[in-house]
Amino acid sequence: MSKESISGGMIGMEKSAANRRRCPPESSSQKSSCFQIDTTSMKTNSEGPLYGETVQRKRGSQLQLLDLPKDILCSIISRLPLRDAIRTSILSSHWKYVWRDHTNLTFSCYTLKRGSFGCVVMGEHEFIATVDGVLLHSGTGVELLEFRHPLHNKHADHIDRWIQFAVVSKAKELILHLSNASRTSLSRNMPYELPAQRPQPYSFPCHMFGASEGSYLRCLQLSSVSLKLPVDFNGFPNLKKLIMVDVNITNEHVEYLLSKCSLLEFIEIACCRMLTTLRALRPLSRLEHLKVQDCIFVEQIEMKCGLTILEYSGLMVPLQFATTSTLRNVRIDLTSDTTALDYITKGFPSTLQHLEALNLRCNEQKRAISPVRPLKFIYLRHLRLELNIFGVNEHKKTDVLDYAYLLDCAPSLEKLELHMWMQCHHEIYHAGHGELRSLPLHQHTHLKSVYITGFFGHKDQVELALHILRSSIALKAMKIDSRVKIIPGGPYTSPAIYRTRHYLDGYMVATVFVQGADRNNVVEVTGAIQYSFAIIDGRARFCLISEPEF
Repeated sequence: MSKESISGGMIGMEKSAANRRRCPPESSSQKSSCFQIDTTSMKTNSEGPLYGETVQRKRGSQLQLLDLPKDILCSIISRLPLRDAIRTSILSSHWKYVWRDHTNLTFSCYTLKRGSFGCVVMGEHEFIATVDGVLLHSGTGVELLEFRHPLHNKHADHIDRWIQFAVVSKAKELILHLSNASRTSLSRNMPYELPAQRPQPYSFPCHMFGASEGSYLRCLQLSSVSLKLPVDFNGFPNLKKLIMVDVNITNEHVEYLLSKCSLLEFIEIACCRMLTTLRALRPLSRLEHLKVQDCIFVEQIEMKCGLTILEYSGLMVPLQFATTSTLRNVRIDLTSDTTALDYITKGFPSTLQHLEALNLRCNEQKRAISPVRPLKFIYLRHLRLELNIFGVNEHKKTDVLDYAYLLDCAPSLEKLELHMWMQCHHEIYHAGHGELRSLPLHQHTHLKSVYITGFFGHKDQVELALHILRSSIALKAMKIDSRVKIIPGGPYTSPAIYRTRHYLDGYMVATVFVQGADRNNVVEVTGAIQYSFAIIDGRARFCLISEPEF
């Protein structure tokens, strides 16, 4: 027998065995049926008429993008970045003008000229020419018109044409960001930058928005411009969102502007150097969210409105709101050296006792004086404190145990967060410091969750943690972390200034003194270290294995 016949027989046996494996072994009729199915499938996959008809039917039923209704096609195009939407014009003659229905026009170096490694810097003339070219061919019905590039008053002729385009196209959202500086850099450089060092800002043309033209605008964002309202200003009767960052505007014009925008729901004012007072004496019945940040010369805020959310960053100033205020959520970042306790007890408006959530960030350099008659926040459910504790000559004067007072002034508190940044002399608690102090226990029946970070094992930190643990009868979870969670900012406030010993000491002290006093198994101690635990000479020792990761 030849090798070829043997090989052919082996192949035939393998095919036969394969067919048998595909068929159930019950009967020969089933085997025949199985073979017929395989044969049919083989014919179906051939280049016969059946296969050709199937392909032709599938090809004939394909849906082309251009067959979609115009409103759906416009919606798809508007979701593309402007640069990509314009590039669709080269696909075919049918696509040549589709991009003109793009309803969101965002002009910046990111959307107009991207390179392999991000955006490419565009000069003033190139940016202006590109915007002019796009707006020349763009259609109407624009929803969003956004310009982001460092331009000034010398470019007013070009910017005026862009604003006029927004008016004619009845844009609902207009964003004019004429600076390349970030919000952080604006805040940081503001106290040191002289007006003569800045180019003359573009003057926003409010006169272009008449009674009918201004009614289409729903959102207005202005940055690094000058704003002066004409006497016959009609306002923006349907404006819901107003953001002004680094805008040259006076107290009187802000008050006048707000009086002409009665439907406002959100206001943000930041880094405005000319403001000394922020007033809205006419009721803003729909205003829910007010955000004021880094207006370093503001001395007073007075609003007659039913706010729900307030965010404020700056010096401690009087806050005056309507006596029927519905304010429920407040975040305050005080840049002055005012303790959190002093602000809560003395600087906080008495009309805001209906708060449900308070986030307070303060710089602590001195010890607060507890008031004789504490202010009660009977509705407060969530309190978050961010304390930057600085020491004079590295020795701190702040006593963290004083914050036990907060349990008394917020009897309904359910969640407490205490985040500490301690830039002072590091001294871990030991027996030489004397016995731990304890305050009279007032059973708190609502507090369920406590989260403490920046726990370095100082004596007053231990005392506060123990007081909270013993006073909170409904407590379900107390997490203590030796790592820092907040960073004040500045060149000398990196987490790297803390040695590994800080985290190890905090972990050790929290484990021994706080977790050791836990009778309900609610305390969890964490830290950014790996350690080993051993008993050496009858004493507990924590040994560092690896450095923390920053």
